[in-house]
Amino acid sequence: MKKPKCAKGTRDMNPLQAAIKERAIERIKSVFQRHGASEIDTPVFERKETLTGKYGEESKLIYDLEDQGGELLSLRYDLTVPFARYVAENGITNIKRFHIAKVYRRDQPQMSKGRFREFYQCDFDIAGNTSSMIPDAEVLKVVTEILTELEVGGFVVKLNNRKFLD
Repeated sequence: MKKPKCAKGTRDMNPLQAAIKERAIERIKSVFQRHGASEIDTPVFERKETLTGKYGEESKLIYDLEDQGGELLSLRYDLTVPFARYVAENGITNIKRFHIAKVYRRDQPQMSKGRFREFYQCDFDIAGNTSSMIPDAEVLKVVTEILTELEVGGFVVKLNNRKFLD
């Protein structure tokens, strides 16, 4: 009899690893909340038509599902498209939100390089109609606060903009 094992590109977390992950998530959430962000949660799967065409070449990396009624669904590839759907569906014009959740990619995993088919993604967004650069600056501030809070050691945040080359 074969020994049971995780699906390729996935992993179990032992109690210590799970505790470390939860502590990191708590620290990240506290930074988001200090900046006035609200947590949202979207389904782990979306209607396939919501995701189709949104990812271009990456759409081949989406896991597809079909429910008993024949509706085509897909596991979320990231947290951005479900957020856009949430905003559009609910008529939201301004929001500062965060979402930390698992996402799924039908990719060739390279676990030794930290590339998995199932992994956590962390999003922080300030969405609304503004020409101000203040939200962009706040996102950078949030990034530096999180890296400091997680005690990752020395880090450098590099910015780039294609307009510099125009």
